[in-house]
Amino acid sequence: MTTTARVHTEGADIVYDHEGTGPLLLMISGGGGASEHYARISGFLAEHYTVVRYDRRGNSRSTGDTTVDLDMAQQARDAVAVIRAMGGDDAYVFGNSGGANIALQLAADEPDVIRALVAHEGPTSPLLPDADAWLAFADRVHGTFIAEGAAAASKVFATELVGFDAAHPQQARVAAGEMTSNAEFWLAREYLPLATYNPDLDTIRGNEVAMVTAAGRESAGAYYARTARIQAERLGCPYVEFPGNHLGFIFEAASFATALREALDGLTSVTAS
Repeated sequence: MTTTARVHTEGADIVYDHEGTGPLLLMISGGGGASEHYARISGFLAEHYTVVRYDRRGNSRSTGDTTVDLDMAQQARDAVAVIRAMGGDDAYVFGNSGGANIALQLAADEPDVIRALVAHEGPTSPLLPDADAWLAFADRVHGTFIAEGAAAASKVFATELVGFDAAHPQQARVAAGEMTSNAEFWLAREYLPLATYNPDLDTIRGNEVAMVTAAGRESAGAYYARTARIQAERLGCPYVEFPGNHLGFIFEAASFATALREALDGLTSVTAS
């Protein structure tokens, strides 16, 4: 059974859903910022965790000032507010894509709330050896949004997605750049801060957060898979290969959930020893 609640923080009502029993597992969404992105995988995780997923501020059911650009530090504080609203001192944390970047910010700013962290395909483009090309790509996506709108920009963004099966209808729609929920807000206010995010890896490493970075097996050489490997190298933490592509938690939810549990269990056993 899924329960919905909200927490008021810094001028916004953050709506969150939770289900299951066990230690808290906070799921942070990237582009689109919606709790619903994790609805499928939550069913596979709820036997082992109290799964908490939320609409990031300004997205879906959550409120907030939609006239200002995303603030990474505020996003981290919102994650803390959800953990606290659930009565937790800390939580396991999973973030995908821009949500992984927010999780990295959380690891820099609020390490004590993280029991263990899995950062999946966080697109920290400034870390890439060809960073200039990928920052230019981010500018092109955003420029297309300004000039032609969200539908056109979504198609440009999708040109660099890797590992989506054209024979699978839902995956084919993603690869074709069909607009997702909250696309207008994402492109207007969230995309550039997330796509150009440069994490403070020295601080994260110094905070000694138990964590792994991860990328999907099908993501191969995608820029957001390359960044995951670089993050691991720079942080001195393990890199783990997960099933599927950038959205493996949707398209291969059962096997992805198993991989996530194994990663978190591995981190927990290390910290306990």
